[in-house]
Amino acid sequence: MIATEDGGEEPEPAPPETRADGAGQAEGSRPAFWSKPRTRLPGPVSATDSAVYSLVGGDPKTGPTSYFPREGSRASGCPTVGAGSRVSLDGCCTAQDCEVRSAKKEYEEDGQEYEEEEMVISLTSPPPNQWYHGKLDRTMAEERLQVARSPGSYLIRESDRRPGSFVLSFLSMTYVVSHFRIIAMCGDYYIGGRRFSSLSDLIGYYSYISCLLKGEKLLSPVAPPEPVEHRKRVRAILPYTKVPDTHEISFLKGDMFIVHNELEDGWMWVTNVRTEEQGLIVEDLVEEVGKEEDPHEGKIWYHGKISKKEAYNLLMTAGQVSSFLVRPSDSTPGDYALFFRTNENIQRFKICPTPNNQYMMGGRYHTSIDAIIDHYRREQIVEGYYLKDPVPVQHQQQVIMDAVDSKDIYITIRQKTKGAFYKNIVKKGYLLFNKGKGKRWKNMYFILEGNDSQLIYFESEKRAAKPKGLIDLSVCSVYGVHDSMFGRPNCFQVVVHHFSDEQYIFYFAGETPEQAQDWMKCLQTFCNHLKKPTQPPSNKRLRQVSSLLLTVQEAHKLPSKYFTNAYCNIYLNSVQVAKTQAREGQNPVWTEEFIFDDLSSEINRFEISLSNKTKKSKENDILFMRCLLCRLQRGQMIDEWFLLSSHVPLKGIEPGSLRVRARYSMEKIMPEEEYNDFKEVEFHVINALAHVCGQDRTLLASVLLRIFRHEKQEAPLLRALNDREISMEEEATTLFRATTLASTLMEQYMKATATQFVHHALKDTILKIMECKQSCEQQLWLHINYPKIVLSVCLNPSKLEKNEDVNLNLSTLLSIVSELVEKIFMAAEILPPTLRFIYGCLQESVQQKWPNNSTMRTRVVSGFVFLRLICPAIINPRIFNIITDPPSQTASRTLTLVAKAVQNLANLVEFGAKEPYMEGVNSFIKSNKDRMILFLDKLGNVPELPDTTEHFTTDLARDLAALHELCISHSDELRTLSNERGVQQHVLKKLLAITELLQQRQGHYAPSNSNR
Repeated sequence: MIATEDGGEEPEPAPPETRADGAGQAEGSRPAFWSKPRTRLPGPVSATDSAVYSLVGGDPKTGPTSYFPREGSRASGCPTVGAGSRVSLDGCCTAQDCEVRSAKKEYEEDGQEYEEEEMVISLTSPPPNQWYHGKLDRTMAEERLQVARSPGSYLIRESDRRPGSFVLSFLSMTYVVSHFRIIAMCGDYYIGGRRFSSLSDLIGYYSYISCLLKGEKLLSPVAPPEPVEHRKRVRAILPYTKVPDTHEISFLKGDMFIVHNELEDGWMWVTNVRTEEQGLIVEDLVEEVGKEEDPHEGKIWYHGKISKKEAYNLLMTAGQVSSFLVRPSDSTPGDYALFFRTNENIQRFKICPTPNNQYMMGGRYHTSIDAIIDHYRREQIVEGYYLKDPVPVQHQQQVIMDAVDSKDIYITIRQKTKGAFYKNIVKKGYLLFNKGKGKRWKNMYFILEGNDSQLIYFESEKRAAKPKGLIDLSVCSVYGVHDSMFGRPNCFQVVVHHFSDEQYIFYFAGETPEQAQDWMKCLQTFCNHLKKPTQPPSNKRLRQVSSLLLTVQEAHKLPSKYFTNAYCNIYLNSVQVAKTQAREGQNPVWTEEFIFDDLSSEINRFEISLSNKTKKSKENDILFMRCLLCRLQRGQMIDEWFLLSSHVPLKGIEPGSLRVRARYSMEKIMPEEEYNDFKEVEFHVINALAHVCGQDRTLLASVLLRIFRHEKQEAPLLRALNDREISMEEEATTLFRATTLASTLMEQYMKATATQFVHHALKDTILKIMECKQSCEQQLWLHINYPKIVLSVCLNPSKLEKNEDVNLNLSTLLSIVSELVEKIFMAAEILPPTLRFIYGCLQESVQQKWPNNSTMRTRVVSGFVFLRLICPAIINPRIFNIITDPPSQTASRTLTLVAKAVQNLANLVEFGAKEPYMEGVNSFIKSNKDRMILFLDKLGNVPELPDTTEHFTTDLARDLAALHELCISHSDELRTLSNERGVQQHVLKKLLAITELLQQRQGHYAPSNSNR
């Protein structure tokens, strides 16, 4: 035993431990500011099939979570990692240093289940005094690293340019010093898009788990010339009770805090030293603590102002057996004494600080006094005894009862707004958010902070203080996401390009296309990864915007060993942006078209990879083709067979080929006023364009709709096109059955303006259907205006389970359809008045055309409202963002049957011999036909065009430029039409003249390097 102060005895030291770098290991945990005990290994998140380890979120107190799919995933530079594998500190498979927890969670993507398995790794790093240098400028940091002259050397410093932020300075193998920004926010630390709960965890992660630069990790810390303490501390001068449901914390007078962030309007994000609780306090209630005060002031166990005798008395009166406290040593200034109560007496143990900021007790070195206490809570301090509860400082327990005459201060605090925590908020609002394919979508609140180019997200607007996460846009780029990726519209992605050439992706979805586009443009402005040299201001500058049209046609002779149900993944610069449906056989035909608009200048290639659809949670890409955009002549469509290459060894098997149609175009956009002549063209021109733009019908419709909505002339446009369609149709039964410019425009306009109506009419019932997770034979009782309604619906005999009750299922279907139809009828007033006016015009036109057909005025409206709007939303609710996850097989079947019943009711037609299993719905259709007719008549009962207050925003110059480009592309066909006799001859020649004039004007503009 080792003698201690006043004859106390110290337990025998344990054998010294060894750190990963070979030095003596300091045992125990570090102070809360520097580290948390464990960090979970991040899981694979990737834009393609390669998995990389990355921290993309999670509880900062427990560390981020790692998810591994059931099948092996390929990690960059690592062997295959399967579920249950143990991952070492260098990222490869091993059985060391890893704890696999049994916490598993299953979820679905497109009907496929994924299994999440949580893996926890203890991160170790040298103590902060070996790498933290305090406030230091870039030049001095580079000098200190160059003096070390050891590749892999590093230090962390406080930024001299951005107070409160840190910088990781690193000497690479080429002896070049790189500086990486670390953002400190509310107790968390972000580098790129990765989040850490401490700087020590950040050091440990890049020392053992992941590379900082490609192939390079942190190896050798560079110590400062002298110890540095940078933690600002403050002490409470008054007690405070937090406001419920906020990030505030309650505290007592005298509590000590470590300040992590000083926010706006006097708020601070701190850690209470006594309780270790993190949260918000306001500066009015605290005072700054000088550096001369003991750093342990505020700890619940530290008594800096009591004598040895008072410590004895306190333990005997306020403490119990195994209680303890720490106070300064009387015999050796600067040392400490730990007082401990046993059954017989009070024992004392000396704690000696060392020059390298460690603490020695009985020959054993620890990183802090907290570490000593934690150690002896687990290990015996004397035979038969462990440390238990500290004796707190007495005044902290009593002061809360003191009367405080400081009402003015508290009134001031309540008036402070927490909405001012973040400076220069460029944009804010809710978006659906997804941290990786296979994860669930969550509705999160976002703030785009302009000064520091940060996208910060929170659980909700009410709790917009401590973020759930942060994305540093300075290392990001923004890509669109085609609807096919997630089966939902209005998605986009932010790709974080990490320093080691890894990348990981965050996905977003807006409620409307306009919201998604607005967010994308705002984010692109702050993505330094995409920023280009600024151009001098000029009124004579031509904007250039590029786009890519891809049609995946078919594949030929795919190897049967690998393909039975092939689908294609489409990538731009290795970032997936779309996928096709799966098709059977070795010669699958897709003929699926994809348009990628407003491409950034960094995109220089597209790639199409082929995978095989199975029941596995993840299918790896097997074959691929790649094409550089510079190969494509701008504006020219290519149609080629590309030989496929292989991601896997085929062992002599031919990989086959893929037929792709592609067109890469560059829009040249002049200032808006140059296109004024284009705005004056007559409707005859639109009819001519509709005639020649057969393959470009969807593009033409979207351009025209944006232009006319901007001018608030969409109603006359749609009315004129619909009237022309009706006048040209001979048979009432085939009206609007074909896909024409008029029907395409109507469909696009309804989707753009009727989202609120669709949500109001359908969402509640669809969500109830989605709640049914059982198969058809299971029963889920819900109250939908009827007692005990089953959501499991199956009427088709071929789909019935054994012993299933058809009558019960029919009753269920009728109950659901009844509720849904009732809500549709009640939602009539929510449809936009302009759209209802157009429906009224349709009814008037068909009545004049077919005066003897009494049902036409009903069917012409139902054909649009139900066939092209409501029923597609029922069958696939994700296209209107009604649901976020794919429906189960049971729910999907229920939705299909409901849509069938609703569509037949809208058509005023009963089920017949083709679908006899649906004949049970006929009684419902008969009893509701009259109500449906009244509903559709009511929709069209808007006789006058209403004044609209809608504010529609679009890039009008670009829309007019797109229309000009369509005219150029089809100028030969337009010229042929203009030579024919007819009323259109004059207006078409005028259009061709304007088109040629605009082409000449483009030559007077200097091209811009920016495509924004």
